Amino acid sequence: MNIRALSSRPNSDRETVDTKVASSNRVPKTLYRQLLSWCRNYQSVPFDALPPLTLTPPQVNPLALKRLRGMRAFLRSNELKDSMKSDISSETSVHHPAYSALHGEDVTVTDSLITFNKIGSARELRDVIRSVYWLNNERTISNDVSTDQISLAFDAIKSCNQLSSTELESRRNKRHSSIEFRQKQLNQSIPENENVKYHCGQVMAHKTQGWRCIIVGWTIEKDKSDRLTSLTTKQYNLSRLVDESPSANIEQGADTKSKVKYTVLIDVNDATLLQSSKYVSLESQDDLVVVDDPCLQRIHNSLIKQYFTTFNAKGHFVPNGVLSYVYPMDQYSECSVPIDGKKRDDEQTHERNNDDSTTYSLELMQSCHAVTTGVGEICRQLTTAIGDNIMMMEDDNTTLLLTLMAEVDIVKSRALVEDGSPVSLRAAIAALRLLYHFHVKVNALTWSRKVHQKHKSRIKFSLGQVVKHKQYDYRGVVVAWDPRPYVDVSNWDGLQNVENPQLQPFYHVRPDANDCIQAFGGPRHFRYVCEENLELIDGEELELELESQEWKWDGDSKSYLPSEEKKFMYAEGLGDDEVSMVTGVDTLKNTLSDCLLRTREGDDNDLFAMDDLFILLRNAESLEDATTVQDTIKEIWKETKDHMLRSQLDSGIAALLEGRNEKALSAFTTIVEADPTYAEAWNKKATVHYMMGHMNESLEAAQKALAIEPRNFQALMGIGLVEMDSSSCPENAIGAFKRSLEINPWSMVSARLAVCLTKSRNMQARMMDKNEDSNILD
Repeated sequence: MNIRALSSRPNSDRETVDTKVASSNRVPKTLYRQLLSWCRNYQSVPFDALPPLTLTPPQVNPLALKRLRGMRAFLRSNELKDSMKSDISSETSVHHPAYSALHGEDVTVTDSLITFNKIGSARELRDVIRSVYWLNNERTISNDVSTDQISLAFDAIKSCNQLSSTELESRRNKRHSSIEFRQKQLNQSIPENENVKYHCGQVMAHKTQGWRCIIVGWTIEKDKSDRLTSLTTKQYNLSRLVDESPSANIEQGADTKSKVKYTVLIDVNDATLLQSSKYVSLESQDDLVVVDDPCLQRIHNSLIKQYFTTFNAKGHFVPNGVLSYVYPMDQYSECSVPIDGKKRDDEQTHERNNDDSTTYSLELMQSCHAVTTGVGEICRQLTTAIGDNIMMMEDDNTTLLLTLMAEVDIVKSRALVEDGSPVSLRAAIAALRLLYHFHVKVNALTWSRKVHQKHKSRIKFSLGQVVKHKQYDYRGVVVAWDPRPYVDVSNWDGLQNVENPQLQPFYHVRPDANDCIQAFGGPRHFRYVCEENLELIDGEELELELESQEWKWDGDSKSYLPSEEKKFMYAEGLGDDEVSMVTGVDTLKNTLSDCLLRTREGDDNDLFAMDDLFILLRNAESLEDATTVQDTIKEIWKETKDHMLRSQLDSGIAALLEGRNEKALSAFTTIVEADPTYAEAWNKKATVHYMMGHMNESLEAAQKALAIEPRNFQALMGIGLVEMDSSSCPENAIGAFKRSLEINPWSMVSARLAVCLTKSRNMQARMMDKNEDSNILD
């Protein structure tokens, strides 16, 4: 097969194109050139990734789609002959108009559609436009088809112009203004009150209100001195009049208030503690001060991802491509686009890159490698442990175990390390995240089955059954149930005639959409219903939204069949494979528990060590990555050789989350009496004591947890909270919070530390004032 034959029209087709067809091609060519011109105009301006673009016939030529699919399959074939390489390389080079569609990993092609999943720049948009034009550069089937393709081009031009007018032009103008101002600042040709002292990504604090923030932009407040009178159309330049007045120099010298304004993202925990409703604010330069304390520099705000890529260990956030483009001369920007057509000074660029580049220490590189290979070893042990159970399964197509093992394979694929290849921090944490989520899922499966099996005998309705509400007459399907309501329902409508509803089972019901419109006047996606208010009906398929992978309608039983995972969680019958399935999931749980326990105790050189996790935690570049590592550490601390004690710990944690503090305290007390070395049980006991207001008992339990595990950042945080709430002197709390943050720098306790430090400074200031007053009196 010749690739040139696949991608070129026969010469006879070209020769038979008449004048009418050539004329009809002028419109799409003109539109095509306009789109390419737009891409060239904005190729240096970054923008947020566009949603995936899916095109179907008649927007694209169906014959060309089939041809493209064949070409992609041909190019991916492993049976290419050396004699073909020249043809392929010339015909499918980067100069080929459909190079993106031919080779793009983010492009999906079938006989009936093409999807471009990644459009993150004007260059990538240009590649999409070229590919679509190439697909449609054929004689169309009919005039209607041609009209649809031209309409697509007009829509694309409209969308591009809208994007440029709403975002890109503003972004480009801001960039020019920031460059112009920074250059004037370097030349010292601006007044002092317009001097921009700080940079995007810098961590600041408000001088009077105390909250911390990150700078995401800056501007110069416009001079409001130029005004028009209301009595005449003549314009009076008040600033010129002031300059000519005798007291002009005095007045200008007195006006030292900064005109620089910063847009900042406020730490959400600071805002909560200080009872502020602001999370984004515009603040004067005079009101801000640099945060130098490493314990206070990691800010929590959900908008951080929109502006920054990572947190740099030197104490600032690294602006993303858009922010770096708008403020390229700010100290922490990483913009590679030339300024005004000229490259940066080589020495300045080299110095900046050295300052902000990510360089891993040998210790961190070794820990990244150890964690990644350790995750791979855990996956290998899981596969070995579960193999026998899978072999015993009678149904080898739909078992829960096969699904779980497929997830293990995904984790394993992320933990592959080539010999001698370095592992990045992000890759190591990504592998750890997958393992953590798998561990949580397996534990949730076994815990849920245990809880629901205990109450199964008193449950009237099964998963998937179609029920009807006795009072409101809407139908629905049971998708979950609780042995008793997880919220207070004592004042709910519809329960006035139900005796002790707080003690009855409650069902999660997905209601029929049409029934809800009649009953409530609008759609309801979820209902939480007492068992007494439901009745079983002879069901029929309802009008509702259910996950197709978890629920399937069965016409014979007149009910919805849940997935095996749902059946397992709610102790439903699993058929002939039930024993093997339960045993297999328990085997996965116990194998995971054993691996994590050996990690904590350092008994297996093939696994990572706790030291490796703490090194990753200290160097995490984002809150998301830090959360993954800290949650993994906490899961490891929960593990114990005694599975019964671990089950009791889970029961105590569940009671604590439900607000049943007495039951939780009883569970944790029983555990520490049985095993005084179980540090996590002491830590949970300290937590429940604190929530009940038992400060001395909480402090004692936290100190015992810390004596067993000196790096227990949760226990240190608990000690700090007790000291903060019960002592008038903040120094003890400051010490505990700082020790906790040295271990886990991304902890939200930094907000508490900031409050304590402010309180301490205020106390010292008052003490100094008091001493000065005493000296005056003496």
